[in-house]
Amino acid sequence: MELQLIDGKFDPQEAIALLRELVDVKIKFHEKKIAASMSEEDIKFREQRIKALQTAAHDMTVALREQSGSVRIHTHFGFDA
Repeated sequence: MELQLIDGKFDPQEAIALLRELVDVKIKFHEKKIAASMSEEDIKFREQRIKALQTAAHDMTVALREQSGSVRIHTHFGFDA
């Protein structure tokens, strides 16, 4: 089974907004897991993952701001049923 989330061309500002929203959702997911966790190991892992996502989002934003043409974004989720 496969779910196509994004498939299209976007101007750099649209791409930044769209990808930023996706990253924000992922960060909120980890924050909720941290709030519900009692495992220090799990909390540390999720905090590291949040920091990595924030860094990647920043780097992506910088790179996309330098982009002059459209940006193609293709994301999907798939698994064997």
